Amino acid sequence: MATIQVSSEISPLRRVVVHRPDEGIARVSPKRASELLFDDIVHLPQMQEEHDIFTGILRAFLGNENVLETKDLLIGSIAADNATKEWVIDEIVDYEELPKTTKQLLMDLPDERLADVLITGYLKEEDYILFDPIPNFIFTRDIAVTVNDHVIITKPGKEARFRENYLSRFIFWSNPIFQHLKDQGRLINMNHYEEFPPSRRGEFVSLEGGDMMVINKDYLLIGHSERTSAHAIHSLRDVLFKKAW
Repeated sequence: MATIQVSSEISPLRRVVVHRPDEGIARVSPKRASELLFDDIVHLPQMQEEHDIFTGILRAFLGNENVLETKDLLIGSIAADNATKEWVIDEIVDYEELPKTTKQLLMDLPDERLADVLITGYLKEEDYILFDPIPNFIFTRDIAVTVNDHVIITKPGKEARFRENYLSRFIFWSNPIFQHLKDQGRLINMNHYEEFPPSRRGEFVSLEGGDMMVINKDYLLIGHSERTSAHAIHSLRDVLFKKAW
């Protein structure tokens, strides 16, 4: 069990979660790019080649076991926890407004193929698109942030990132790598309505990890932005002072 501890943005990197650009990114058209929060149309093979070089360097310094790919983490979660697997499929089928029969189709897929479909939205063998891609999944800093010895599962402000959030919650809750965090109460889930409700004025919680910066063990900076609400910052501050400091 690896220790999870981040108290500085500039300390030596020990372990990292990455996501290799997937086939869903190739389905981002100029017409849909803005809606899917993607700034550009990319050439997927070149993007994957550059990412492989990048992760190759990370593995050379950190070791293969310390560069965690989200698809592999998702496969491990699917294999480890059938009940939560069913929950995440139910949530995605409901959110994407798919026919109820889609649930059984997904439940019956082999683990690796299911992970691929949940990420890309594409049934490759059938050449059938179930739902939109999630091209922003390559920005793994946004889905969760480690502050000292706690992991914060963030909450996106844009609907285009909701499926990323379902998958991230599934990974941190069910993958054996993170089991000790759940057992020790060191997961802070900003999607938990009871702990992070709307404000009295109806402002919802939304926060992305890219707006957070760990200065040192005593200081955390959070930027107020289009995707990170003031109410989310204040709510997280109160929870962090109770749990992580």
